[in-house]
Amino acid sequence: MTFVSRKKTGTGILRLTSALMTLCFFCGMLTACSGKIKRKKKIDAPEMARIMVDSLSDGNDREELFNRIPEDQRDGMTVSEYYEYIDVIAQMMPHVSRAVSFEIVVGSEKTKLLDSMIFENSSADYTALVRSCIPVRVDIVGTRSSGVPVIFYLQTKPDGTVYLDREWARFCMDLYSFAEHYFEAYSNENLTDVISLLSHTQSSEPLPETRDILKEKAKEKIRFYSHNVKSTYQDYEMISINASRLVYLQPEVLDSHFQTNPRQVTFLSDEDGNITVIDPIENELKTADLYLYYNGRRTVRVGEHAAPSQLSSMFGEPISISCGPVVEKASNSADPEDGLRNILIRYRGFTITVYGVYHSSDDWEGTYTRFRIWDSKLAGIGTDLRVNETSFDVLKRYPFADETGYELAITMDGEQYQLSVILDREKPNEDGSYPIDTMILQRGRS
Repeated sequence: MTFVSRKKTGTGILRLTSALMTLCFFCGMLTACSGKIKRKKKIDAPEMARIMVDSLSDGNDREELFNRIPEDQRDGMTVSEYYEYIDVIAQMMPHVSRAVSFEIVVGSEKTKLLDSMIFENSSADYTALVRSCIPVRVDIVGTRSSGVPVIFYLQTKPDGTVYLDREWARFCMDLYSFAEHYFEAYSNENLTDVISLLSHTQSSEPLPETRDILKEKAKEKIRFYSHNVKSTYQDYEMISINASRLVYLQPEVLDSHFQTNPRQVTFLSDEDGNITVIDPIENELKTADLYLYYNGRRTVRVGEHAAPSQLSSMFGEPISISCGPVVEKASNSADPEDGLRNILIRYRGFTITVYGVYHSSDDWEGTYTRFRIWDSKLAGIGTDLRVNETSFDVLKRYPFADETGYELAITMDGEQYQLSVILDREKPNEDGSYPIDTMILQRGRS
């Protein structure tokens, strides 16, 4: 009985063991199949590009398109980040437009695009990331004002696997967000915001720290955007975007001749995410500053007719009068000495140049072409500019004179006039300004 009973028990155990082994086999098969389903096959560059282009065209299927990208080719990018990144790229598309095809950019065109993203101080890691990029040109239905094609970038791993670099996308999104805030500050004429944004603006001169100068710069920039920029932010065209540069086209900007022209604004990002804006404004020389002032009184204007009696009544007798050689022969005289030449009239601390006919120090006439002031408390340009003042005084009148090296110009009736303010940069003042050394106002550019 005991033997029989043990035999039956052993048989039951064998049967149970066999069933469990079969079940484990099928579970293993299911697990393996499940694993194969989860691990998507890698996609190549054309397929990745197709997914991106389809996402640009169809916002409703973006999540499904995103899920087609294998997880290890997303670089940790979430679906919400993917949505945002696609929305940024889509800003390059005209308002009424759609993508119809794409092309992988290769050869010299690819090299040129990638080279433009690498700067002198770019790190090895950033340079390698840029060199790994694959540019994709998108063909669209619609017209871009710039005529530049829509291009976005894919990245590749060292083994050649194409992927979407999350940091690259993040830099693009940050640039776009900053640009939105930048243009919104000018649209709302928010003086406080614009002052804070000035520190991001690229300038050939260090930005003055004094609040008064910053306020004048901000007010002038707001005035430019409200009066000269005729297109709204919605009309701006995003020409291009990558991890280091975002370029906008403002289609209609009024110039000094009341004509509208396109204008570009560029946003640059370094590897630490610091953003710099290239949005230059040139101050035009004011017509009131075409006059030589003396002892607080307006006297002669550059470009006007000049005669000896006129000067003596305003400035007294000059220290000396001299002339150079004939520059242009007189057409109505046989005497070669009757030609036009430069006549230099010297006063204490300033000189006046006349272009005309010279017979003697009391017998000459012509046109005022140049005023040079270097050491006079009485002579000045316009009502506000004197040589005993500083670069900050110039900036109060011309807030963006530092953008053009303190050279200001205007064109009137086909003639150009230029004011050059030369600073003594070897003797800076305590407030960071520079003394004015010399001022030169002349007809024609130097």
